[in-house]
Amino acid sequence: MEQIDRVRNATQAAKGFASSSAGQLARIEGLVTVACILVGSLVVSNSRRRHDGRFMARLVVWGAFMFNFPVISYTIGLMQSSSIRNELFVVWACFLLLLLGSADTMTAFSFNDSSQQTRSMMNQALHVVYLLFLILYYKGQLRGSFLVILFLLWCLSVVRLGLRCKAYRSTCRSRGLIRENQVVFEYMKYEPLNSPGIQGGVYNAETMEGYIYLVDGKEVKKVQYGEEVIRVSYREPETVVDVPGIDTAPDIAGAETGDAHQLRVDAEKTVDVARIWQCKGKLLQYGGDKGASRRRDLCLSFALFRILRLRFAVDHVGNIFFPFQSDKCRDFVVKGLLSDDEDLDRAFRVVEAELGFLFDFFYARYPSIKDTLAPDLIVYAAILATSIFTLFSPDLLKYQPTGVSANIFIHGFNLDLLVTRLAIVWYILLESYQFLSLFIFSDWHKVKMLCRYVRKESWHMALVEIPLKVLCYFTFSKYWKGSIGQYFILDNAHPHPVKSFLSWISLEALDSSQMTKSISLPLDVREAVLRQLKAIAGKVTDGRMWLYEMGIVDLDLDRDCLLGQTYARYIMTWHIATSICSYGKEVAELNARKQAADL
Repeated sequence: MEQIDRVRNATQAAKGFASSSAGQLARIEGLVTVACILVGSLVVSNSRRRHDGRFMARLVVWGAFMFNFPVISYTIGLMQSSSIRNELFVVWACFLLLLLGSADTMTAFSFNDSSQQTRSMMNQALHVVYLLFLILYYKGQLRGSFLVILFLLWCLSVVRLGLRCKAYRSTCRSRGLIRENQVVFEYMKYEPLNSPGIQGGVYNAETMEGYIYLVDGKEVKKVQYGEEVIRVSYREPETVVDVPGIDTAPDIAGAETGDAHQLRVDAEKTVDVARIWQCKGKLLQYGGDKGASRRRDLCLSFALFRILRLRFAVDHVGNIFFPFQSDKCRDFVVKGLLSDDEDLDRAFRVVEAELGFLFDFFYARYPSIKDTLAPDLIVYAAILATSIFTLFSPDLLKYQPTGVSANIFIHGFNLDLLVTRLAIVWYILLESYQFLSLFIFSDWHKVKMLCRYVRKESWHMALVEIPLKVLCYFTFSKYWKGSIGQYFILDNAHPHPVKSFLSWISLEALDSSQMTKSISLPLDVREAVLRQLKAIAGKVTDGRMWLYEMGIVDLDLDRDCLLGQTYARYIMTWHIATSICSYGKEVAELNARKQAADL
């Protein structure tokens, strides 16, 4: 009975504290701290999503992505509805809103989430309006310097939101796919000119001569057959010829020779992979050091990403078919990417960077190579200067509360002031990390600067090359962790209560991580695969006859596939068989360890 009374008294005391001014203030401070932790987890974990597919890592990212916005919204609403008045509430709300804006590099957790950006920006716009009301509500209580600083930060929040809307409009998935894919599709119509047997076209997979995979160029709108088309000028307009029987872009260019000078000027701004390899500057010079090769490959990865993206918009650009390309593409892999037997892993590096660009396009905010960084740089510098000034402002350094009940003191130390300073410092760190990783040292910015380096021969000097070399050297995110995911049907045959709950609460967003295991892919295995690919000259088959000739397959087990059945049954049978063998091996190893321990 005495223990029950103690529990009842403790519960009543907790309720009394929660309803008091100190309790409300403590709850708000706790929510501010939680919001800062969520945003920090989102910022740090988002950069690891490319290469870390572990379930716990994805769970942290998903939790931070789903709950940071509701927690910040609830916290700001609680500040407004609270019965206590604390001028530091406005400072907290302002920096929470800035934190929310600084965590905008992750635009989607899953593929279908990327269509929700409009709603997210509308919610953030409402928060900006709400923050203005909060500043006006505390206007009479705020000190003069606080009022000026907070209003300036509010204005910067509006500018930041405008920049985010502009970036979304220029790089959103729907608009980006339509515009960018049309540009690449129209440019690739020139590809037959560089194929054997077509007007003497030649190519070289090692020097990339004849490979016109587009990296960047000046986009021009033209009317073709009564329809507006966005195109990039071919970089060698003087070689325009007509290919009989093929509706190619040279047909169009040949009709526009009246403006040949403008066409040639626009063509000089076009950068494709062949022009990257032909660059004479030390940063990209063919036959130069290892760093030059890596920088060329980064541009190659971006060009391949633009071609790969065509697969996601067939309904916009039509049937994707480039004639006379099968042998040329095979040579690009076998004689190009795999040309150096001492560096076969180059193929993995090119592809993983290509997929990194694709990941950013669908799941993250990225700087378009068409846009300048000047507005973002100015806003970042203004926000950074204002935040540092707020942190060291006299009103904050010599802050004295207007009322004892409006602040929490622990042994004479003002806890509210500590939360304020931590929130400001946390924002400065996250904003700096975001700006450096997203804008300055991102692969998108590197490709943009390298394209400018190719266009401007005046940049081919040490004064420009050294900063660009430093820029390309540093990176904040990895592409691939050197492992592959494996799905085991037998492991997931029976439902697991925890996994089922997480699948239900996340709307199946975490299913792919819960049901797969990552295994390391050693360098020896990767090289063996690539050597075999090179040995067969890139002519890949399904491997059935090779397995049969080597005596590896069991005819009874493999009869369905050899008789022409679907691959689904073939894959399912082999998957179950290899899983059973794997389980048997694990049991044998466990028994051997037990016997060794008994001895």
